[in-house]
Amino acid sequence: MNLAFYAITAIEIERYLYLLENKSKMHKIFDWNKKQNEYPAKDRIVYENLTKREIEVALSILSNQSYKEISKDLYIAESTVSKHASNIYKKTGVKNRRQFLLGFRKKFKK
Repeated sequence: MNLAFYAITAIEIERYLYLLENKSKMHKIFDWNKKQNEYPAKDRIVYENLTKREIEVALSILSNQSYKEISKDLYIAESTVSKHASNIYKKTGVKNRRQFLLGFRKKFKK
């Protein structure tokens, strides 16, 4: 066993704990995703085509974390977080973080 093995194991454990901590938010997103067929495509907030990492970033954005905080939590570069966020915004049909937060909160309250 070497140091790299322990480092990767620690990172994976940290990711798993992050998912456990955000389990209720993930269920809300998945439940919301199931209800999306009731709304026209332009009103959809969460799409099935979000990757696992994009879902993790979306959860962090919904928790009002900065890109820098997200990058530290997920062990990725801040530019990578920005790229994931950009993909999330494109896939959900919004232009920026503010619209994503407002749109999700507005649609989820219905």
